[in-house]
Amino acid sequence: MDCTMTSSILSANYNTILFEFGVILVTSKILHALLRNVYQPRVFSDLLLGIVLAKFRVLSLTNAISLVFGKIGGFVFAPYLFALGVEMDPGTLLDAPTAEAVVAYAGILSTSVLVTLFHMPLMKATSGVVHEHSLRSFLGLAAVLANTASPVLTRLTTDLKIAKTAVGRLAVGAGLASDMVTTMLIAVGSMIWRDAGGDSPVVQPVLTAAVLVVVVVSAFVSRAMAEWVGGRNPEGRRMRGFDLSLVALAAAALCWLSAALRLDVNMAAFLVGLAFPSEGRVSRLLVSKINLVLSSLVLPLYVCHVCLSLRQTTDDIEATGLGRAEGFRAFVMELPFPWWKVFFVTVMGTLGKLTGCAAAGLLRGLGWLEALALGMLLNVKGYFHIYCAQAAFDAGIITDRSFMAIIFMVALNVAVTPMVGVGIASWARRSVQWRLMGLQHHDPSTELRLVVGLHGPQDVPTLVFLMEALRRGGGGGGLAAYAVDMVQLTDQTAAAIVRGGGFDGVTVVDEEVSEMRKLIGEALDAYQVECDNGGGVKVRRLLALSAFPNMHSDICICAEDAMAALVLLPFHKAQRLDGSMDAGRFGFRLVNQKVLQLAPCSVGVVVDRGLGKHAAAAGGGGATPVPVVVVFIGGADDRESLTLAALMSKHPGVRLTALRVVQNATAQARARARTSLFETKASRRGSAAAAASTLAQEEAQMQVDDKFFAEFYRKHVAGGRQQGQGGGGMGYLEKHVADGAELVAVLRGLQAEYQLFVVGRGRDRSSVLTEGLDEWAECLELGPVGDILASSDFSATASVLIVQQYDAKKHYKVIDEEFMPL
Repeated sequence: MDCTMTSSILSANYNTILFEFGVILVTSKILHALLRNVYQPRVFSDLLLGIVLAKFRVLSLTNAISLVFGKIGGFVFAPYLFALGVEMDPGTLLDAPTAEAVVAYAGILSTSVLVTLFHMPLMKATSGVVHEHSLRSFLGLAAVLANTASPVLTRLTTDLKIAKTAVGRLAVGAGLASDMVTTMLIAVGSMIWRDAGGDSPVVQPVLTAAVLVVVVVSAFVSRAMAEWVGGRNPEGRRMRGFDLSLVALAAAALCWLSAALRLDVNMAAFLVGLAFPSEGRVSRLLVSKINLVLSSLVLPLYVCHVCLSLRQTTDDIEATGLGRAEGFRAFVMELPFPWWKVFFVTVMGTLGKLTGCAAAGLLRGLGWLEALALGMLLNVKGYFHIYCAQAAFDAGIITDRSFMAIIFMVALNVAVTPMVGVGIASWARRSVQWRLMGLQHHDPSTELRLVVGLHGPQDVPTLVFLMEALRRGGGGGGLAAYAVDMVQLTDQTAAAIVRGGGFDGVTVVDEEVSEMRKLIGEALDAYQVECDNGGGVKVRRLLALSAFPNMHSDICICAEDAMAALVLLPFHKAQRLDGSMDAGRFGFRLVNQKVLQLAPCSVGVVVDRGLGKHAAAAGGGGATPVPVVVVFIGGADDRESLTLAALMSKHPGVRLTALRVVQNATAQARARARTSLFETKASRRGSAAAAASTLAQEEAQMQVDDKFFAEFYRKHVAGGRQQGQGGGGMGYLEKHVADGAELVAVLRGLQAEYQLFVVGRGRDRSSVLTEGLDEWAECLELGPVGDILASSDFSATASVLIVQQYDAKKHYKVIDEEFMPL
């Protein structure tokens, strides 16, 4: 009768149900988009929405969520636990304990000891947190408080840019180990304390053994299916949806078989997932697809269902003096808030994690603040704790007042943890000592360090050519390149974030991103093999996984940590087949603009028109050198570009020409007239002293330019001719022009002769030769000359490298400009 009534209600009100579900999902997404600006994870926005709906009873008249989830709520959390189990490798429990495992075990042990010491007030039948006084409830509470929500922690470290720090990497690894151990203990407990149903004592051990057999069979079946599907879908080919559906169907069948043996279906899903291989393309893709559906659709509705299902029990009715009929209609949120329970549970979990994890961190050599931060990060809670609270409530272990206290404890915990992450980031940045970082200040006897941004494998050939050219001229210290894969953080990639090895701490298992990174890795590995088996160059792979407005932070932090001299970034536009430039991606343009503004070293933006392919076709041994021209007009950025060109000239595969553009008589007359007009206007405004200072700085810049270029000419042009320098020598051109139009004409006359133009951005350049060019500029961040060279109507074969010198004044408190290096 009940099933028939529920079905009729669902059939009659499906429009209302779909509307309410849509409102909840859209509101959750908007709330998350707002709160992610303060680094709050998705679980907090879902909890906040659920609490508001429960408190004010919004959308609860038809009770659509409770109606639907009342039928499917028993197994709706199973996909989450299955994906969680797939990400974990139980084989690590048999290995020697790593640093991450030691920290995880210390946190679990200290939390369990603290729960043991305070078990009496915790387990009081009327006023305690746990309603049931039993060993099951005691061990379950200890395991839940000791558990770390590893998916939430992994996402937090990524958003806060601390996954690459020592504390971040240790926290991610320890969080995964803690999550695996405590969830396994809860799964084992669910097998031991399952509902006997009046069976004989022999049945329970038999059922437990049968479940273990199913888990072992799952390990063999899953590996065999993964190999079979992998053979049908080799790397580089898109995974067939039918094959992936077969794997998911087999996993569901194994979960159902375990649940048929009287094991909770959610715990069965976790154990089956644990038996699946954690590595491999099939597992990565399965996890990413499941997490995407869960985070977008299921989990927001599930959390709202949990919060809306909080109603009074008989105990609470008697305590508040309400009638039985009235009591069952009242929400728990309307009762007096159990502050002491929230405080007690929060303090218990936090102290337990802090004590053990901080002590283990101190033994690993961390400072006091870092060790405490490690403990706070590992105390983060998430969706699994909400599920455990509901499961305990359904089993009668806790009352709904305690249930509400645990929900608020999770929300409070998740809200506070990002603040700890921000503190870690600030401590890591504070330890960096600022210094002059740029090619002009590079010591040739030390290692030349570059940060190279990559949008995809198409950027590798050209950037590898530039790296190789700089390696030959970087001196005896060799070259260290940090290749950063720039991946946009979307809902799909966020669902595919898992713990990663190496320096990054996290990685993305999305198929498209994995394929892109694989192709980039193969190209970089081939380059290292060519460089004397990697003896002359070191390439370290990194991942910049962020939304476009924040991706510049990854690049700048990497350059800061590596103390790099130069950051190389691809232009946001790519060349079409007809030779013109496409519209580009605005997100990557925004990244380039912010890196140019905030980078702690020099920056180069590469406009690629097939330079890498041309260089490879010409031969890497220098048989046909690549013609390169460096354009020098004046200013700090042009001096930096000249320094870069000097390094490239030492490569035998580069034929470099230095082009100096100087003012002719007409331009000099215009410059004098402009200066006279500027002085006249300044005297009328009464700011003659400021005008004199500005003109003096311009004169000093011109003197520095002349001196710098004269030294460059003496060393590389005249000196190369006298010594018979290899690599085709260095050519020299000097062009006298009157204005910007003549400058553009000169550059157009050279476009067919050279495959690479190296120019300065020209931030501080004050020359009549470039006046008016920026009025028609499409990409101001490239400077007036760089914008012309990057435009579609300039050339279809000449690539461009726009260089900006590191501005030390951004990071030093300058008292007098006289003491700053030029």
